[in-house]
Amino acid sequence: MTGTGTPPGNPRSSEVRVQIPAASPADLRDAVREALAAAHTPPAPAGPATAQWQRTASGDWGLAAGGLRAELSVSWDGPELRIVGGVDAVGPAAITHLLADIARRLPGGPRHRTRHTPPVSSAGPDGGNVLLPRIPPPVPTVSAVHRLPSGLRTHELMRSPAAAAHLALHVLLRAPDMGPRADLAVLIDHDDAGAGTTAARPRPRLVADSLDIGPSVTAAETSAHRRPLGGPAPPRPAFVFDRTGRPAVPDGWLLGSWTCLAADAVHCSSSGAEGRHRLRAAAPRHLVRQSRLDLFVALWADTLTTLVAHPDRPLGSLGIPSGAVPWFSVQGADTSRTASAQF
Repeated sequence: MTGTGTPPGNPRSSEVRVQIPAASPADLRDAVREALAAAHTPPAPAGPATAQWQRTASGDWGLAAGGLRAELSVSWDGPELRIVGGVDAVGPAAITHLLADIARRLPGGPRHRTRHTPPVSSAGPDGGNVLLPRIPPPVPTVSAVHRLPSGLRTHELMRSPAAAAHLALHVLLRAPDMGPRADLAVLIDHDDAGAGTTAARPRPRLVADSLDIGPSVTAAETSAHRRPLGGPAPPRPAFVFDRTGRPAVPDGWLLGSWTCLAADAVHCSSSGAEGRHRLRAAAPRHLVRQSRLDLFVALWADTLTTLVAHPDRPLGSLGIPSGAVPWFSVQGADTSRTASAQF
């Protein structure tokens, strides 16, 4: 952690930015306002109490409803929609549903409305958006991406790329005797653990790491050592493996960025298809320097490559450089096993 402490912002938050080239700002304002009102459980009543768009001094529009904040700006390539909310209330599945509902309410969609809501001037004295002070923006983040070699897709272990990436991360975060060196939690959608929820907004949650392996286990045998998901997560994990994925956007829309922080920790995920897979890590900027995050993702990728190349060798014999992992601590972490400063 830096000497200035944690910067303002919410370390447990979701943020999505999407470009919607074919929509007009007026149509989009109507669709977003109605979709956010409908996302309430129960749905918010229509009428004067329904949240309205506010105009900021910067010329953008903002709307607060149901624990979410939507912001709409217009650039040369069309409107950009930004939605921010706490990770406890909204995750990728809920954002996917919300964006699909917005698309259905645009002209040509089955829920199209023809009325338009003019923006209302509501700029604070500092020219900032004062719509929703109770939902701070996400903390500034750093991220690193490593593209895996396309040849890995032919190996048996890569039949489930997410499971292989999780295994590699688990092994990397262990000492040579496979004892824990840093707390790892797993971020899942609420239904991922078999909860069977029917909530309008599936809620991501942190659970304990599902792997329980020792140095004599091989990569090919690890599926038999996975516990059911759903156990309590460490109170302050240093690392999070994100199984929730990225939100899907309607046809013709462009996903600009997606951030989902469930803890003040390094968040690791895998993505891709048809042999083009990537490992990604993101973290609040006050936790880790960019160069060290790049190093960590490279070590993670090397570990995965080693596991794929030697699926039948005991994990403890692979010489994976767990001691080279640049450990760091989050607030409350066990500093006897981690470095105590930002690295």
